[in-house]
Amino acid sequence: MMRTTQCRACGAEIGFIKTVAGKSVPVDPDCVTFSPNEKGPCAFVMLDGTIKRGFKTNEEKPDSEFGYVSHFATCPDADKFRKARKSDRKKG
Repeated sequence: MMRTTQCRACGAEIGFIKTVAGKSVPVDPDCVTFSPNEKGPCAFVMLDGTIKRGFKTNEEKPDSEFGYVSHFATCPDADKFRKARKSDRKKG
């Protein structure tokens, strides 16, 4: 079971998963079922730190996998935590 805390922006319960690049990504704490597809609209964070694209499903299918939705996708205040891109910082 994932240890959780509250999002500093919206107050929702969140957990963190360390990516293969070593960065911690905030995720919604409930594991979801998805069908992997590299052209899928959603990104899912796996417990091993990899990120896979796919389609969220409500039922298990033969190709289903389980992952976590990044809290950046569901938090109404996510922009408060987004870092400026290098190209954006040069303009300022």
